[in-house]
Amino acid sequence: MSSLGGLMIIRPPPESRKEVISKQSLTAGASTTLLPSTEYKYAVILFHGDGGKNVKVDVTVADTTALLYGHQQAIEIVASATVSIVATNTGTATEETPTIEIAYINW
Repeated sequence: MSSLGGLMIIRPPPESRKEVISKQSLTAGASTTLLPSTEYKYAVILFHGDGGKNVKVDVTVADTTALLYGHQQAIEIVASATVSIVATNTGTATEETPTIEIAYINW
């Protein structure tokens, strides 16, 4: 709650949410968007590392892209930025994308 020229402004309390992007099968050479461009104020993105070794995961936060592979565990912290995630199977057989959890706060 804050005051603006004698008026009381009541803001809703912050709320946290969690989104899970489940594993998906990708055929050799296929690519898929796991998370379209989405803006977060505050978020933590957890990559479980339970995907295929040949699944390349491009994580773009603002204007910076990080490269992970499906079998790698990672944590990405996001503050007031746009995030997108794209996975590509660079192997010769069908493999899975990793499970990804996004915990974020809205207010």
